[in-house]
Amino acid sequence: MESAQIERILSTPELPTLPAVAIRVIELARQPDVALSEIARVIENDPATSAKVLRLVNSSYYGLTKRCGSIQQSLAFLGLQTVKGLVLGFSLARSVGNSDDKDVSFNFLDYWRRSLYSASAAREIALRSKRCDPDEAFVAALIQDIGMVVLWRAYGDRYLQVIDAARGEHQRLRDAEWKTLQVDHAEIGAALIERWRFPESVCAAVRFHHASVDAPQSNAALAQTVALANEAAEVLQRGGRGVTGELARETAIIRYRRHAEDWFGLRPGPTLLLLQTITNLADELSKAFSLDTGGKPDVAALLKQARELKDEQRLPDPEPAANSLGSEPDSLDCLTGLPDRHVFQRELDAAFLTNHSNSAIGLLLIGPDGVRAMSDTYGSHASDSIVSAVATMCQDVLGRHGRLFRFLGTEVVAIVPSTDMTEMCRLAEAIRRRVTETPLQVEGPRGVRAAPLSVTVGVSLYESEASLRQPTGVDSAPQLMRAAMFALATGRAQGRNRVVFFRREMQSQPS
Repeated sequence: MESAQIERILSTPELPTLPAVAIRVIELARQPDVALSEIARVIENDPATSAKVLRLVNSSYYGLTKRCGSIQQSLAFLGLQTVKGLVLGFSLARSVGNSDDKDVSFNFLDYWRRSLYSASAAREIALRSKRCDPDEAFVAALIQDIGMVVLWRAYGDRYLQVIDAARGEHQRLRDAEWKTLQVDHAEIGAALIERWRFPESVCAAVRFHHASVDAPQSNAALAQTVALANEAAEVLQRGGRGVTGELARETAIIRYRRHAEDWFGLRPGPTLLLLQTITNLADELSKAFSLDTGGKPDVAALLKQARELKDEQRLPDPEPAANSLGSEPDSLDCLTGLPDRHVFQRELDAAFLTNHSNSAIGLLLIGPDGVRAMSDTYGSHASDSIVSAVATMCQDVLGRHGRLFRFLGTEVVAIVPSTDMTEMCRLAEAIRRRVTETPLQVEGPRGVRAAPLSVTVGVSLYESEASLRQPTGVDSAPQLMRAAMFALATGRAQGRNRVVFFRREMQSQPS
């Protein structure tokens, strides 16, 4: 792309401008010895931005255990990069615009939906992969498509025709732009934020978010994170009706799964389960940003429909990554996206066979409480909502500590390798508390209501040292599984909503 053409586009009078507070925060953040109190004063001088930052910081998006009452506190709790990212995000939302103006022909609903899904996805992927800074990933994903707004401001209806030519598929947009305008929104967006003095890594991620393989090695991880986040957003906002629309969605899912495994080594189950987490986080973001992104997609239904159509059309599964060649592919539960109980059994057996380090192996068997009563009250669909919600929350708590599987009925189970009794009890209690503190949103005869939800968790542990196995008598994979089932049954008999650690004497007690 010629520099003269870029300059001509960036000279358009109606381009977005970055507010003074954001420019000043960028300048201060570049100084190695800047005082946090100075940055706090700059942000607090903009009451609107300050209020929005505090609102999001104190929301479930960050999950702080202590409320922040000031920007200074938020900087101390979350760090400069996080707060800087939020300030830039809110500033961009203000400068780019939204769909409130009925004369605006640009589809800001789609634009912000994709941006917020991508930003939430990028932060989560970065947190889990630990390959780049989560806050840089958040900002880069949020701003990656600002070049679209620039091109619309520069070319008007002509650019809207380019968007139409992509037929609703964001992956095709760059080719459509080059074919008609000989420019693309990624390059234009990168050029604009370079003028705003954004970090080089963020500029590179924006420039290569449609071609991450071409990104410089120093910025490849961030560019791939943003690219994968973009693909997650493509899955979640994929529209279209009938077979054509569902095939496009399944194609997007296949691409997302393949790149998640190839680039980050993420397994299919957690990769699909991540979509629900992204949806919930994006919904929280849209409220904080006061932006309309439409209704939340039903991820469980989305995956189920796509899987059914995939089987009907015999679409191929993603090719396995190089490090997994020769291994049996995962069989995924269509409701939760988790590996199913057959994969669980295979993985549990393998854990014992490959336990060369002689470390402890733990199981968490998580069973939602009162599912039948909820189904009687809200309808049969409530059980699916419960399983999906519990699976998402369990995965969030587990993180890299263990791997989650769909088990039987409404239960899910986690294998936790290299653990101990203290760690198992901590994880189990964290799951129980997380579910209890998160009411389930269910639709009943009188509309959507928040219904209380709880789980009982059965915990079992195989100790590597024989002398430590006396209290449980667990010596094998089948015994470890039976022990977790006994513990869960005991917890339910004792009143539910509790964590029970298996002991040998439970086998002689009535359940």
